[in-house]
Amino acid sequence: MPGPITHDIFYKELKKKLKAETLESFPNYDKYNIFAQGHDFLIYYNFYKIWKKKKLDGNVELSVLLQENNFQEFIYNYLKCAKENGSIEKEDVRLFIGAGYIMHHILDGYLHPLIIYYAGDHTPDPNRDTWMHGLVENLIDIYMMKKYDRKNQYKLYKDFHIERELISKDLIEILNQSANKTYKKDYVGQKFQISFYQLELFMKTMKCDRFGIKRIIFDKLDSLYHGASSFSYNRDYEKAIPYLNIENEVWCNPYEPSLESTKSFLDLFDEALEFGVYIVENLERICRSGIINKDEIYDLIPNMNSVSGLKCNEELKIKKIKQW
Repeated sequence: MPGPITHDIFYKELKKKLKAETLESFPNYDKYNIFAQGHDFLIYYNFYKIWKKKKLDGNVELSVLLQENNFQEFIYNYLKCAKENGSIEKEDVRLFIGAGYIMHHILDGYLHPLIIYYAGDHTPDPNRDTWMHGLVENLIDIYMMKKYDRKNQYKLYKDFHIERELISKDLIEILNQSANKTYKKDYVGQKFQISFYQLELFMKTMKCDRFGIKRIIFDKLDSLYHGASSFSYNRDYEKAIPYLNIENEVWCNPYEPSLESTKSFLDLFDEALEFGVYIVENLERICRSGIINKDEIYDLIPNMNSVSGLKCNEELKIKKIKQW
C-alpha cells in the first residue's frame, strides 16, 4: 500500500506523462488499471476469508516477502521468462510489470516512510488501540479522490473490473516461474489471477459505503479485529490532512532516523511519478530491443524495499515516529 485508489490515480497520471511512442504499445492501457495494485493483490487473494487469522497471515506474509526482498531479481526473472517463452511483446505481460508492478513498488517506497512516521505503525499491533497505518491510508484514498475529482465514489468498484480475456495464460505462467525462481514459492501466478477478479468485489464490499452503515459496523468491530476501521470510504477527507505534511515540517525515515526530509505526501507522489516515467520509458526500450541484460535491468530498477524505501533484504525495525 498506499490504498487502492491512490495507486489507481498514480497509474492514470503516469499515462499522461508517457511518450506517445510508448503509449502506442499499450492501446488498452486504461483497461489494465487494476495492475496498479502490484504485490497488494496477494493481500486481496480470497479476501473474504481474512477474518480467519491464519488465512490473513498467509496473505500478508507472501505480500511482505515481495515487498521487502529481491525486487531487482524478481523483475529480471520476470523479463527473462517473458523473453524465453516469446510473450514479451504481449501488452498485458509488459503493462503488468512496468506501469503496474514496478510502479506500485516505487510509489510505496517513496510514500511508506512518511505514512509510517505519521501513523506510527506499519502492520497491526495488538498493543495499540487500532491499526493506524491502514486507517491513514484509507483516509488518504478519500483525500486523493477529492483532489483528483473522482466522482461517483460509491460505485467506484466498477473502475476495478477487468475482462477475463484481457489476462493471458502467459502472464500467469511468467508470474509462476519468476516467483519460483526468486522466492521458491509455487502457484503465485494463480493467486494473482484469482485476485485480479476478486478486487472489484473487495472494493464493493469493504470500501464503497454510500450510507455509512458499513463504517459504523467496521468501527464497532475494530476492537476485535484491529484494522476494521481501515475500511469504508464514507469518511471525512479532511481527517487525512494531518498525515500529509502539507506544511512541510521536518520528518525522518522511521527505520533510519538520520534520513530527514521536509517533503509532503504530494511532493513525494510527484517525485515518484517523475522517476516512474523514467523507468517505464527505459523498460519499454529494453523490451523492444529484445535483449534482457541483467546488469542493465539492475541499473534501471532500484534495489528498493517498498516498506522502508531503503535497501531490500535488510531487517526492518521502526526506530522513530511522530509524537502527537
